[in-house]
Amino acid sequence: MNLLDYLNEAYPARKSEEEKKAFRTYVEEHYGARTEVTKDGKNRNLVIGDPETANILCTAHYDTPAAALFPNLMIPRNSVLFYLYQFLIVGVLLAVSLLGGWLVELAVGREEAFFLAFLVFYYLGFYLLFFGFKNKHNANDNTSGVATVLTLAEQYKGSQVAFILFDNEEGGKKGSKAFRKDHKDAMQDKFLLNFDCVGNGENILFIAQKKAEAHPELSRLKKIFAAEGAYAVHFYPEKGSQCNSDHKNFPCGVGCMACRRTKGGLFYTPYIHTAKDTVASWENVRYLAERVGEFLAETGE
Repeated sequence: MNLLDYLNEAYPARKSEEEKKAFRTYVEEHYGARTEVTKDGKNRNLVIGDPETANILCTAHYDTPAAALFPNLMIPRNSVLFYLYQFLIVGVLLAVSLLGGWLVELAVGREEAFFLAFLVFYYLGFYLLFFGFKNKHNANDNTSGVATVLTLAEQYKGSQVAFILFDNEEGGKKGSKAFRKDHKDAMQDKFLLNFDCVGNGENILFIAQKKAEAHPELSRLKKIFAAEGAYAVHFYPEKGSQCNSDHKNFPCGVGCMACRRTKGGLFYTPYIHTAKDTVASWENVRYLAERVGEFLAETGE
């Protein structure tokens, strides 16, 4: 059994504190990680190596999301469709809340009941959408990213690279935000490569923060991935891209994700935050670990 399949079987959900603690114990015992509690006391990030002295960080978030009423359809390179989909979700939520408020008003015969019922339906829907019942299947989001980072950590031994698994990304990238605050000086110019949803799709996208675009490590990474392979690899700037993951909390952050592609050229990643998030390829993880492994090996030379 490969690591991706093992993690999906042994730790399929990492949402409750009990689930996350069991996973952290596994990583501590098998990969020599330590749990770093952020100074605000609200996040528990897993750290392998020394992020203060390392030149490069490889990261992923280990927490898993709630089961959403609407799938989190990722469309990283089409702003119009991305925002239309977001407005559609908000529109449906508002429509359901308005209908609920109207029905409650009819039932009780009081106009003031409408506003109260509307608020209840709206915030209940919002909670269920983002923070409700745990999703039991999280193969791509983000067990695929975790498997990639742990595979890299297992094959690379050296002081030049540190590996971080962030807590609470699904609640607003809180673990990485607190990590940067706790390591503020060290993170200003440090190259960070974040893996999120890398298991479903034959197109690998790297999306770089503005400061990371000029970083010499990004140029070196592009050379590594320039070699022909089974995957189409694309590098894009943050401007014009929609990739809302932990790398955005770091000046020199680069996000990595996998996408499918339509005949018209539209990149997309389906099923995120739903029970259908069962598709993640070990070949994707292996490919990324091999190429990024070459990149890290050169770092230590």
